Amino acid sequence: MKSFFLHLLFTGLLGLAVACHAPIEKDKVDESTLIAKIDTETLSKAEFYQLFKSVYAGKDSVTIAKRIIDAWAGETLVFLDATQNLGEAQQSITKQVEDYRKNLMNHLYFSKIIEENLDTAISEDEIVEYYTVHSDNFILKDNIVKVDYIKVPMQAPDLEKIKKLLKSQNSKDKPLLVELCSKNAENFFLNDSTWLYTSDVRKEIPKLTDEPDFSLFTGKTVVFEDENYLYYLKIKDIKIKNGLSPLNFERNNIKKYILLNRKTLLLNSFKQNLLEEAKATKKLKLF
Repeated sequence: MKSFFLHLLFTGLLGLAVACHAPIEKDKVDESTLIAKIDTETLSKAEFYQLFKSVYAGKDSVTIAKRIIDAWAGETLVFLDATQNLGEAQQSITKQVEDYRKNLMNHLYFSKIIEENLDTAISEDEIVEYYTVHSDNFILKDNIVKVDYIKVPMQAPDLEKIKKLLKSQNSKDKPLLVELCSKNAENFFLNDSTWLYTSDVRKEIPKLTDEPDFSLFTGKTVVFEDENYLYYLKIKDIKIKNGLSPLNFERNNIKKYILLNRKTLLLNSFKQNLLEEAKATKKLKLF
């Protein structure tokens, strides 16, 4: 358990040592707020308390506090020694840390701007327009199908009735088929609008792996069986790879693309407004 506490402690202190590497002028430090100090590096009471809370388990508080201070002191002394001996390498690290901090701050701020200003409502007209304009981006990379699929135990009742209802073209028979499947089937999929990759359908029916895709056509109903189950499959529609992907199959992707474009436009506009304001107020100076 002690090693676990020390792992947490040293992980936290490493971040603390990096965060506090910038020199602080002595006359700006209120030493009454400090726990420890080495040259210009400080461990404040607030920082100490935060570290203490992360490792304190309700006993031996004096030992834990001593370990926190000693660990901070050790890391800080190594850091100060490194700044004296690394030279240009240290300056490079400092620049990398500052660049990372800047990028992180910008990312957090951009996330806040997006959360507060992004319009996430997407109309059907927008989806259709995006699909039409960017149709070249929606080419199928694999065959897809619409199917009715039922996996039912060999000993289940009403097997012939299920098979008959599956073949039916009467939409009024669908509720009864769903009811029978809910009672008897191990698994089933009876959705009229959802497209599936044929590769995913094959995973559900082991013996379907022996059937080439070209043997599957709209309207075909096939039955497979193994030692325990009967598998009923009805092909309602099929689209071949390298053809245009159906809108319903791409709907969620299109929504993501539209939102991504809106985010890009929002952030570009925000940055452009900041730039124009900086130029107008002479905040930006070019030399």
